[in-house]
Amino acid sequence: MTPLAKGSLLTFFFSLCGAAFIVSHQLREHRPAPAPHALFAVVNDQLSAVRAADYTSAYRHAASGMQQKFTLPEFERMVRRHYPLMAEAKRVEFGSVRVDGGSATVQVFFFSGDGAMRAFVYSLTAEGDSWKISGVQELDRRQPRRPAGSLA
Repeated sequence: MTPLAKGSLLTFFFSLCGAAFIVSHQLREHRPAPAPHALFAVVNDQLSAVRAADYTSAYRHAASGMQQKFTLPEFERMVRRHYPLMAEAKRVEFGSVRVDGGSATVQVFFFSGDGAMRAFVYSLTAEGDSWKISGVQELDRRQPRRPAGSLA
C-alpha cells in the first residue's frame, strides 16, 4: 500500500471516529425535557425531608457537585442557618420552570404564617436518570414577585 493510500485510510478512519464521537455526545446530551411536575417533585421531596429533619434524605436530592462541596453535617448546618423558612413555611407554591438540556430552574414561593412571601430559584441538574438540586438562590427581596396565576 502506498504512503498516500495509508494516509488517506488513516484520515478517513479518524474522521469516522470523530464523527461517531460527536453524534453519540449529541444523543447523550439531548434528553427530553422533564414535565414540570417531575421537577416540582424533586424540590418537594427535599423540602419534606428538611421539614422532617431528615437531612440524610434531603442530602440525597443534592447534586453530586453540591455533595462534593458540602459534607452531610455541613449541608445540614447550611440549611438550618440560611434556609430556616423552608422548614417553617405554611405554604409553598411553584412558579415558572425553565429547562435547557441537562439543567433546569424552578421558581419556588414560600409563605409564612403571617402571609409574607419569599421567592427562590432552585437550580437542578440531570444526573443519570434523575434530577438533583444543584443550588438555591433567593430572588431580590426588594422587588416583590408573585407566583404564576396569582391575582393579588
